[in-house]
Amino acid sequence: MFLWIRDQKWLPTIYLSLIALLVFGVSDFLLQGPDTLIATLLLVGSVAFSRPLPWLSIALFSAGILTPQYLHLDPQLSQLLATFSLLVLAAYGTKLQRRIGYALNVAVGITSFVWLIITLPVGGSFYGIELPTLESKYVIFTAGFVAMIAVNANAWFFGRLLITRITHVGTDFDRAILEREIATTQLSLAEQDRRFEIARDVNDLLLEQVSATLTSAEAGMYAAKSDPSVAPRILENIFDGVKKAHAEIRRLSDLLGLQDVKALALPGLRDLPKIFVSYREFGYGVNYRLTGEPLSLDDGAELVLYRIVFDSLENIRQHTPQGTEVDIDFIWQGNA
Repeated sequence: MFLWIRDQKWLPTIYLSLIALLVFGVSDFLLQGPDTLIATLLLVGSVAFSRPLPWLSIALFSAGILTPQYLHLDPQLSQLLATFSLLVLAAYGTKLQRRIGYALNVAVGITSFVWLIITLPVGGSFYGIELPTLESKYVIFTAGFVAMIAVNANAWFFGRLLITRITHVGTDFDRAILEREIATTQLSLAEQDRRFEIARDVNDLLLEQVSATLTSAEAGMYAAKSDPSVAPRILENIFDGVKKAHAEIRRLSDLLGLQDVKALALPGLRDLPKIFVSYREFGYGVNYRLTGEPLSLDDGAELVLYRIVFDSLENIRQHTPQGTEVDIDFIWQGNA
């Protein structure tokens, strides 16, 4: 039903309001007579306008809740329709409409109930509930106050829950977002793996440089003993070696904190169709054409091509409106 209400602004709530008019209108008419029709029509109208015109719906159910007390009637069954209007409003209204709708529903509901309790004499009754003492009026008021807040809070909560489930949980759009997040994570891991390879190469160079410096220092000790005049040149060589080692260490420090192993396979051309589907769900017309026989490329080359396509699509998503047509052509020629 909520999907139906989401996709059609007027028709679902009109049907529901007609059903409510038949059920609650007849019930209130049989219980209290024709005077109940005014409040019933107001509350039925709030259901009809709850999706297309939320502000009007708020005004109608506020008036509908107070009308029975103004006409000196007992609470009507049709007043339950205000809760249903709030549920729809919580699902499809703006944040301001939801907050004002909930606050007014609770406020006028409590006002109506307080009015009933105050005007009802001790020993009176409504719907078979007798109030023989003043204390019983306090008990009924407390129970009604708590019930009013709880019922409206639950209506608001379930409205938000249902719209969240049908809009964001398990939908194609939700899966598209997940695919995009996976693609972004794969690229991030691929970048970390690349830096890890560089860090390992830098580490090997650093070990060689330190070994050469140690060798120069050891040779310099023996040479300085036999000919002290060579000491400055030896110190200069050691200084150059330490300086180079320091530069390599600085390069290595910029690449630390990386993973020791690859967590995921590097993304490549085989993963492009998933990205295309995701961006179609975002509202872009992605057209993919392949010409020629695909070549066999290594992981690094495929990662570069994947990154070019991914970054291009991200740039399109950030700077163009939905509905933009995107053409992606892969033309394969020659040998790898």
